[in-house]
This record gives sequence, structure tokens and C-alpha cells, in this order.
Amino acid sequence: MHFFQSPPKFCCTLVFLLGFYFITSPAQASNAPSSIAVFDWTIAEALLSLDPAPVLMGNVAAFHTWTGNDYVDADITNIGTRSFPNMELLSSIDPQYILLAPRQTRMAATLANIAPSYITHSFPFVNNSSDELWATFDAFILEVGELSGRRASAEQLITNTKLNLASLKDELDPHPPLLVVQLITEQYVRVYGDNSMFNEVLHHLGLNNAWTGKTNQWGYSMVSIRELFKAKEARLVIMESAFPIGIENNIENSGMWRYLPSVQRGDFIVLPSSFWIGGVHPSARRFADALVKAL
Repeated sequence: MHFFQSPPKFCCTLVFLLGFYFITSPAQASNAPSSIAVFDWTIAEALLSLDPAPVLMGNVAAFHTWTGNDYVDADITNIGTRSFPNMELLSSIDPQYILLAPRQTRMAATLANIAPSYITHSFPFVNNSSDELWATFDAFILEVGELSGRRASAEQLITNTKLNLASLKDELDPHPPLLVVQLITEQYVRVYGDNSMFNEVLHHLGLNNAWTGKTNQWGYSMVSIRELFKAKEARLVIMESAFPIGIENNIENSGMWRYLPSVQRGDFIVLPSSFWIGGVHPSARRFADALVKAL
């Protein structure tokens, strides 16, 4: 499978000639890789799920929160933040190579003196088109597996996820459409629809998503709580917020929330904040497990 395509003409610069985009897998460069640096959580979670060499990444504490503490025992070194890594520390550790998301292409030049960089070309969530999103998840996991020398582990993860979702689907009875939301303030929420990992999971579980509005590249719309009243039959699935709002824990007594049909019926669900919104198979499985258990 060929993951690296010919770059557009404007990328054919000295950076390209020096080899920041390689056709061969970086795992082929050494049989005993030292460590891998990443600056994107989607890549980080995919990589860590394959049990790789030591990983260097930023914002580690927050990452653990949004990935259910699944990787607290992994060999991870905190290198600062995703946007502003500790370059001195990174250089002293001397990673074997660096994996970047397409939007981080410009970082390759900055990191050139530290290690070669490889762009994950099958990275999902690059636009707001949901066509074949799960197929992109599979391609992305396989690419990360290829780049890290763990192709077999990537293939097994894809198979196990498929079997897990199929098994969970068999446990479910018919349900009304669901509204998957996350509070931003008391008046505004993220509601997840097309192009989201959550919507893909609902589809694989045979569940319907009540939100059909436009979404951004991460698959959510930012809307007023008033918009949620339009889906009267929908059952609310509320994910704990990234911010210390706490409304979801006392929603029956909170402002307009208590008047939402799902809250009035008492059939809403509150799930922990352990699913990375840009995650693929690992976060999808955690979300599916938690959702089916709650339903």
C-alpha cells in the first residue's frame, strides 16, 4: 500500500530535497528505534494503541484525561505542549523520527535539525466530508502501523474493533435518535454529527443521530441550547465538559437544560470525558462501550 503521494509543486523545495518526506517507512531505518515524537493527539493515540517504542509528546496530563487513562503506563516523555514543545529537551532525547499531521507540515523545517519528519497523509478529519470516514480511520491506523513498524498490530486493532462493535450492536434494543453533545457554556454546546467519530460509532451500532445540521472538520456544530429543543424525541447523550462547568452533574436543576424533553423524561445519559474527539479506533471503542453500558 502506498501512503505517500507526490507532493504538489509548491512543496518541491529544498525541504523536500533534504528528505523530510520519505517514501520508505521510517521503521526501516533501524531495527531498534529509539523513540518517536508526535505533536498531534490523534496520531499519539493511534501510535500508543500499537504498543510502540517510547513516545515523546506534549500536554500529557490532558491527553490521559481524554483517552481514559489507557496509556498511563506507556513509555511517554512529556516535551511541553503540542504547539510549543521544549526544543532543547527534544533535541537532547534525539528521537529517531517525528510523525506529523498534514496541518503541521511547516513544523518539519523547524524540527529538521532534530530528526526527520513524516507526514501522515491518510490523517482523518481534514475536511467536513463524512464520505467513507471509517475507511479513512482504517487507512490511518494502517499508515501509522507501517510507519512505526507495527503493521500487524494495526491490522489486529482494526479487526478487534470491528468485532467489538458488532458484538455491542447485538446487545442493543431499538432506541430513539440520540443527540451527542458537550457543554461549552451554560448556553452553548458542541453537538456531534457527520464527520465525527461519535457519529461513526452510532452508525456501526445501528443507532440514529438526531443531529443532521452542518458540522466542521471535527464533526461538530457549535449551537445554542435552544437548537436542541427541535429534536423532541431525541435522547441526550452528554459528555463531560473539558471545562469545569459541572452542569451535566446537576442538569435537572440547571436553567434551560431542565426543560429539554430528554431531561424532562429523565432518559438522558452523562458519559465521562474519556474519548478524544479526534480519535479513531481506540476512542471509538471506549465511547461504544460506555454508551452501550449506559443505554
